[in-house]
Amino acid sequence: MSKEQEKIKIVPNRIEEQLEKVISENKRLRIQYASATKQVNELNEFMQIMLNMSPFGISIIQNDKLIFTNKAFAEIVGFSQKQLRNMAPEDIVFQADREHVTKSIQGAYTDHVQTFFMFRVMTKDEKIKWILGSVSLIHMNEKQALLGNFVDLTEGRVMQLAYNDTLTGLPNRKLMMDRMEQAIVAAKRRNEKLALLFMDLDGFKKVNDQYGHEIGDKLLVEIAGKLKEVVRRENDTISRFGGDEFLILLTDITHREHIENIIFHLFDKFTKPIAISGTNVTNRVCFSVGVALYPDHGDDSDTLIRHADEAMYRIKKTRGKNSFLFFEP
Repeated sequence: MSKEQEKIKIVPNRIEEQLEKVISENKRLRIQYASATKQVNELNEFMQIMLNMSPFGISIIQNDKLIFTNKAFAEIVGFSQKQLRNMAPEDIVFQADREHVTKSIQGAYTDHVQTFFMFRVMTKDEKIKWILGSVSLIHMNEKQALLGNFVDLTEGRVMQLAYNDTLTGLPNRKLMMDRMEQAIVAAKRRNEKLALLFMDLDGFKKVNDQYGHEIGDKLLVEIAGKLKEVVRRENDTISRFGGDEFLILLTDITHREHIENIIFHLFDKFTKPIAISGTNVTNRVCFSVGVALYPDHGDDSDTLIRHADEAMYRIKKTRGKNSFLFFEP
């Protein structure tokens, strides 16, 4: 066999060897790829489970849209995860807090640091919740995004101390203002009326002067309990506004007779003197009540409170003791 023939015979052998190496390498790479893909899928599944098990609301914001939310976040705001996808974050933020939230989010983009902020959200069923949030800058698909963590503070002990009267447990002034803003938004959307009752105790100063502030405080607690027995609808709110002043917010009002019936029921509830728990003291409780209606007497919280207060003082000066008056311009 000539040298040329030997060379021709060697070439196919080398090609076959190289082809076997390529096939072997390709098989190895396929196995590695399958293993890596499995690991990635398992990691993604693990992350999904962890995110949805988390008690904290978690979201990812990119291009000013919510591209991911976990189960807890959806439960906080009252929308489904599907409904939230591609929604603008500000759409679920209470209108008065939107500028504050926008600045906090922009700060995370510009300062590249984690930012913390408190704000309110308007849930799908038109309830207002207080939220503590934090956002951090991340990158997804080579683009900037924000990872957010959120905690619902509404039912927490911190919020209870901040928004409930420590003596009676009733909503305080700040919580009442929040409830009024919420109710006004809902009433405007549904074309409904609201009623605000401004109640002032008659002669409460004499109780404090005669029996002391401890007895006065116990009387206020008894009064709060009886008010709750009368105003029992879920969407109505009783608030200790300060001192011996109480506010009652009535929603879904169809006629004035409904308001008058509640006021007469309140007066009847206090017909008998109240026995102060743990003492031998009894005291007859009387109120002067001013009433303002939304939207007839104002379309914001401050105006309604001011007008109900004016009506209360008018009736207190003229009749007093279990009398009420609707505001008149």
